[in-house]
Amino acid sequence: MCAINGFNYKDLSLIKKMSALTSSRGPDNEGFYSNKDYTVGHNRLSIIDPETRSNQPFHFKDYILSFNGEIFNYIDLKNSLIKAGYKFETKSDTEVLIKLFDFEGISCFKKLSGIFALSIYDTKLKKLYLIRDAVGVKPLYYYHEPNTKKFIYSSLINSILLSLNEKRLNYKALTSYSNFNRNDYRETFFQSIYKVLPGELIEVSNGDYKRVKFIDIEFKNINKNYNSLKEINYHFSKQFISDVPVALSLSGGVDSNIIFHELLKNKGTQFTSYSVLFKDSPKYSQDHEVAKNISKAYGVKFNSVEVSAKDFMENAEKIVDIVEEPTGNTNSVSNYILSQNISEKVLFSGDGGDEVFTGYNKYKSIYIASLLNKVNIFRNFNLKFENKNLNRIFMNRSEDLFLSFSEQNLIKNQKKIYNTFEYIDQNELNEILYQSKGYSNGSNLSNVMYHDLDTWVPNDILLRNDKIYANQGIEVRVPFLDKNIIEKFLMMSDYKKFGLFFNSKNLLKKAYQKELNMTLKKKLGFNSPFAGWLRKDIYHFAQQVLSKNYYDSSHHINFDECTKLITRHKEEYCDPFLIWNLISLQIFLRKYKF
Repeated sequence: MCAINGFNYKDLSLIKKMSALTSSRGPDNEGFYSNKDYTVGHNRLSIIDPETRSNQPFHFKDYILSFNGEIFNYIDLKNSLIKAGYKFETKSDTEVLIKLFDFEGISCFKKLSGIFALSIYDTKLKKLYLIRDAVGVKPLYYYHEPNTKKFIYSSLINSILLSLNEKRLNYKALTSYSNFNRNDYRETFFQSIYKVLPGELIEVSNGDYKRVKFIDIEFKNINKNYNSLKEINYHFSKQFISDVPVALSLSGGVDSNIIFHELLKNKGTQFTSYSVLFKDSPKYSQDHEVAKNISKAYGVKFNSVEVSAKDFMENAEKIVDIVEEPTGNTNSVSNYILSQNISEKVLFSGDGGDEVFTGYNKYKSIYIASLLNKVNIFRNFNLKFENKNLNRIFMNRSEDLFLSFSEQNLIKNQKKIYNTFEYIDQNELNEILYQSKGYSNGSNLSNVMYHDLDTWVPNDILLRNDKIYANQGIEVRVPFLDKNIIEKFLMMSDYKKFGLFFNSKNLLKKAYQKELNMTLKKKLGFNSPFAGWLRKDIYHFAQQVLSKNYYDSSHHINFDECTKLITRHKEEYCDPFLIWNLISLQIFLRKYKF
């Protein structure tokens, strides 16, 4: 985990201010380079070859590299470069990356297996290259001023905000957030500040820039019977490379326990496991007890981290500050408390296992709906019903199924509370989708899962994980979201996904049957007792934040309806996660006076 900042002009004062804002992401070293056409700053978190020789910005010939992330296949790439005549002075992936670029140019980016957001500047051609990994594990943002031709990029939004005279709310981001509990658009919540999208290459020259979809997720040989155990063992072992101690976020479920056993194969017991314990909530702490017992059984050091209702109230504002945008996912609180208690620099997470290997109930529902659709003789008729489950049997497009199972259909009251609420339909979805746009070679289920990897995964799970843990100088790695794993298993047949008896994660459970005998049958993970706490401990906090007294954002939020919703939820379960969505948004709106 590192931070990169830069722009296409000279200003050492500005780059030092930007670097100060991103310093928590890379507390081990700070470096700068500047000439009249380019300025770059780097904050380093030293993980591979932590010696000073690998500090950045890294120079070779005419190139200057500033790089956030890890290249997991760098040893293989290094060996090929040695055969080509290159010599190396460090043991880092950084030196491999810049010399690979020297050898192959931008085509080298397609050879990288890893998690990264990077910039390379060619001092001879006066050309800047930015690129982000295909899944979007590492964030990268940019701003371009058409009149002055200034181009600014950073790992964080706040660093770019230093150069804006005015902060303006992006209403499309607000629409996405009210529909999906996250912002799926390219433009951030701040007008004119954009994400470099996963797999996207940006080239900047003479004050102008162009964007190219460059690193694709390529589904080859989708009918091949890959050995899941062999593939996971090989690709996970690449991700375990580190010159510093590592840790695992362990639950009682399948995904983190597979990582646990793969870590045992690669590192023995030389890692620490952490698990969240929800205060006074036995039901939601079953995961913790299972994780504790598994760690004890194998002799792995185990740490409990307690999360309480008080943590939601005390840290809601801090989390919005760190994530830089509203985050409607209550898991952010558990992430934050966990980040405060981890001493290792690298944390492995089971995120992505559900999304690649069908861990969610909605995937099973889509599979069943698809089977029923095949025998539905009226499926080509444009019939609509009041019952949404009946409608799904008539859906022939993955985009329709994606929207039908999205948060916009799970949350009930957003139309009453958001004053400018609009449903995102298929036309708007075409603007949102990127990697998965137009892809139709898989089954409807596989394509919906691909849409999730294109939206929910980078814009909620990975964004939240990266920023919250990076704020404490911790790099999160997500082995199940390895590009190679996605390419080999996401598009496998629906039958292989579930087997004869409709088992979620059928392939993983078969491959790791022996290792998973201690896990929970139904994992709760970071699902917290928030809904219950909202009726008691957090009730007055919710009322306080969602009011004009806290901040008058009544042009966005209907506070009368908020009060009704909070009161109704106290009496009966009613949209608790919409309430957290609104709390986070209200904090964000007040912070930036939107």
